[in-house]
Order: sequence, then structure tokens, then C-alpha cells
Amino acid sequence: MYEDYPFWATFFTKLGYRVVLSPLSTHKIYEMGIESIPSESACYPAKIAHGHVMWLIEKGVDFIFYPSLFYERSEFASSDNHYNCPIVTSYPENIRNNVEEITDGKVKFRNPFMAFTSVHTITDAMEKEFGSEIPAEEIRAACIAGWEELEQSRLDIRKKGEEVLKFMEENHVKGIVLAGRPYHIDPEINHGIPEMITSYGIAVLSEDSISHLSTPDRPITVLDQWMYHSRLYAAANYVRLRDDLDLIQLNSFGCGIDAVTTDQVNDILAGSDKIYTCLKIDEVNNLGSARIRVRSLIAAIRIRDAKDTKRNIRSTAIKKYPSLWKCAKTTPSSARRCHRSILTCSNRRSMPAATTWSSCPTITAGLSTSASNMSTMTPAIRPSSSWARSWKLLIPANTILTGQLF
Repeated sequence: MYEDYPFWATFFTKLGYRVVLSPLSTHKIYEMGIESIPSESACYPAKIAHGHVMWLIEKGVDFIFYPSLFYERSEFASSDNHYNCPIVTSYPENIRNNVEEITDGKVKFRNPFMAFTSVHTITDAMEKEFGSEIPAEEIRAACIAGWEELEQSRLDIRKKGEEVLKFMEENHVKGIVLAGRPYHIDPEINHGIPEMITSYGIAVLSEDSISHLSTPDRPITVLDQWMYHSRLYAAANYVRLRDDLDLIQLNSFGCGIDAVTTDQVNDILAGSDKIYTCLKIDEVNNLGSARIRVRSLIAAIRIRDAKDTKRNIRSTAIKKYPSLWKCAKTTPSSARRCHRSILTCSNRRSMPAATTWSSCPTITAGLSTSASNMSTMTPAIRPSSSWARSWKLLIPANTILTGQLF
């Protein structure tokens, strides 16, 4: 809702509903839903959703709409995909099956699975969900109005980001992009970190206020398939291009897929001699350690400026090598063995060897045309130690899989 609320509020208001929004998160809200939380391993934003649902129930709301959105909007044409976080997608099911008032049927709870890719996909989904209750033309009109409101809210955020950048330039002020996910705007989840940073005389921007200003050079290291990750990478790329901006990434403890983003954002920033800082946060609101990290970053920035350190801005793109995975002329059994082949090489002048557990012709043919020659070991012959020494380097066949090399 932190991301798509303008759409949903407009959509339901146009259809004649009275929209009731739960309040900003507090620890009391979290405690209201603690009994229905099935696992402590989920991130704090997921767990606090139980409290928001309970607040709505206690206020007498008789219809709760909590859609499962597996696709978000595609903001970057160059990204690989635009999935939503798996927890965001699946958590409405968690709520439906664990909140007693919902399982007992005391509250009407609807959580349709749908894609939020475009106005057309969401309109089709809403017609399917409410078509038996509301005329189709009213649903279409409400979807169009909601999508326009959502687009306008995005433009407002970007405009504000550009205003802050202009203020920084005119007043020679440093800025920090506090990057994360939409729910990190919630004061209970971010624990007042934005206010703490601004208390040091530094401007704070969100990643979505500047992500439209730049896109990373591709291909990047990771598969860029999560919508909010794509935005994060774009913001990090813009930060690496400016000397007056730095970035702090907020990472809610327990977020599995953020293990990918932290490495990639670090690569983008460190590759251009920028300092990367990540703050892991959960329900504990003691800011002592976060304050130390922020002050350390500020001190490092000031030392860098005092030394007038020149940065080398490098491309974020990585060099990709052709894949040899497709085995067009092999039987299913040999295709299964293909990933167990071993590639060994020392340098361009040495001849790499491949063990022939796999008789995959694609790997053999592909490597034989590369810069180094390739020879295939005979399956029936176990190589001797003298043979191994003559190859300069031989990796035991059960040590490295081909999948770890490509």
C-alpha cells in the first residue's frame, strides 16, 4: 500500500466505497497482531501487517481487500523482469489462514492474485474480481482514474527529488539517498533514521525520487527481475555519478532476496570508488549502532573531501561469455550428465581438459573454438599422476561443477 495506495484509494472511492486506511505503524500496532504471526523468520514489515489487519477488524471494517500482486509496474525497459517480492505476493494468504476473525468468517477478506503490470492488466483483473457485482464500464473508469492518480503521485515524488537536488547544488549541501523498499518510509520500520541523518545537516532522498535520472550500464552481475531492486540499482547508479551524493541501504532483517541487492549495490558504488553502507533493521528500535555507522560514513566523506580524492567512474556492466548449456544433439541421460563436466585451465598457453563424464558435443565443440584448445579425456581411462602433471593443472572431477564456472 505504500507504493500503490493512490490507485486503490481512487479506484474504490470512484466505485462508491468508503476507504478506511490503518494508521502509521507503531509498536502497539505490531503487538495487536502478534498472536497470529506464524513464524518469527519473516521480516518486520511482514509481521507488522498482522497488526494493521487487526486494527481494521477492531474498528468494525467489514470488508478487507489485500491483493496478492505477483507483478509490479515495469519502470525500466532494460530490466529482466518486474516481479514483486515473494513475501509481498504471498502474505495475504498468510493473513487469510492465520487471523482467527477471518478464518471464522466474521470479516469479508478478499485477496485475489493478479498482476499490476499496466492499467490494462489491472482492469482485466478487477473486472474478473468485481464483474458480477459492479458494471464493467464503471470498473474500467475507476481503474483508469486510479492509474492516472498513481502516475501523478510518481511524478510528484520525482519532482520533489529534483527540487532537493537543486537545493543541494545551490547551497552546497551533501545528500544521502536512503534506499530500500516502499515500506521503509514507515517511521516504525525505519526507526527515525531519516530524521537522524538530517540532524547532521545532510539532505535525505528516497531511491524512488531519483531512480528516473539514471540506469546502470548492463548487463549487471545479478538477474534484475525484481521491480524494487531495479529501482534500487538505478538510484545507486545515479549516486556513483555525483560527488555530492552517497547512499545508505536499509535492509529489513530476514529479507532473503536482499542478499542479492546488497552485493549488487555495493558493486555499483565501490566500482566507482564510492562508500557503501548497509543498515540492517528489525523490530529493535535502538539506534545506537545505526548512529555510529552513519557518523562513520559522514567522517569518511569529510576525509575524502579534505584530501580532494579523485574518483574513477567505471561502467557497471560486466563482460558476459557465451553460454554452452544447450545440448541439442544429446539424449536425456547425457544431457543430465552435461552439468557434471569439469573444465580445467591454467592460462591461454596451457591446454584445458574436460573430463568426459559428459559426452555433450556442445561443450566439446564450443571450447575447441575458443582462444584455448580443449582436449577431452577418454572416459574409460583413469589419468595417471604423470599425465596430470603434463597438463600443468588438473582439478579433481568431484570438486568443481560446470555450473559453478558459467
